Amino acid sequence: MATTRDSRPKSVGQVLTAGHVLFSAGFGVVFPWVLAAELLALLPFAPTGGIFDTDLSLLADPGYLGRVLLLGVMQAFLYAIAVRRMAVLAGDAAPGAGLWPVLRVIPATVIGYICYELIVIIGLLFTFAFFMLGAFIIGPLAGVVLCVLPLAPTAAASTALALFVFPAVLEGRGPFAALGESSRLAKTAWVKVSLVISVPAVALLAAAVVTDMGGLMHGVSAGLDALRSSGDGGISMDQAGSLLSGFKVPVSNGGYDSWRIAGTLLSGVAWWYTLAVCYVQYRDLKDQPAA
Repeated sequence: MATTRDSRPKSVGQVLTAGHVLFSAGFGVVFPWVLAAELLALLPFAPTGGIFDTDLSLLADPGYLGRVLLLGVMQAFLYAIAVRRMAVLAGDAAPGAGLWPVLRVIPATVIGYICYELIVIIGLLFTFAFFMLGAFIIGPLAGVVLCVLPLAPTAAASTALALFVFPAVLEGRGPFAALGESSRLAKTAWVKVSLVISVPAVALLAAAVVTDMGGLMHGVSAGLDALRSSGDGGISMDQAGSLLSGFKVPVSNGGYDSWRIAGTLLSGVAWWYTLAVCYVQYRDLKDQPAA
């Protein structure tokens, strides 16, 4: 799928179109590696749970942290292979480089992803905290308004760092250098990068919703019960606790397991689409002359 490099910047539509072409062309040679990486989350040792239903005390458990790290290293290895194969498919890299280039970039990929996830998770936790604060003091509408304050910088950071995997894997940069390069590239076309990334973000959100459907249904039910009982006033602390506990769904629940499996399969497709679109955006930005 080698193409003639065009140095002219692509529009949002052109990036998405080229990303879709790469996405379709790579189903046989790249997608299996992405799917394998996502399916690792279904292994018995893989940690489960989301932001709200994970017991934070587990972070002090060396065994739990070891499993998280092992899963991260395995996924980084598979994603690094996928990124290199995608670059070959796009005509930007030579085939047959062997496994050493992939193994060499695993530490940078894992550390960079941990930094990225921490920034996003902390931002989302602050967003949720602001919502609960506003809802508790004034009402649900105030919570929605207040949560925009931490959500905006979280979205900005997510855009700035979203391309870090490509400098890490394809340029051999360290984790912080890769994050810095992603930020530098994003700043050259901030609005365009934000619009491009928002499209695969919808696909990732849909996959996440399906994966956590069991917890979401319980959480929504608890939230509706809290709103009904609150009347015109704010949500009480007891109701807020009930809302949080509503997200905790036993993994042994058969329906939840079905949603989790379906969501994981969907995540494989969504992440492959995300990689394809973001790679086209990365290459487009790299091809522009330095200011």
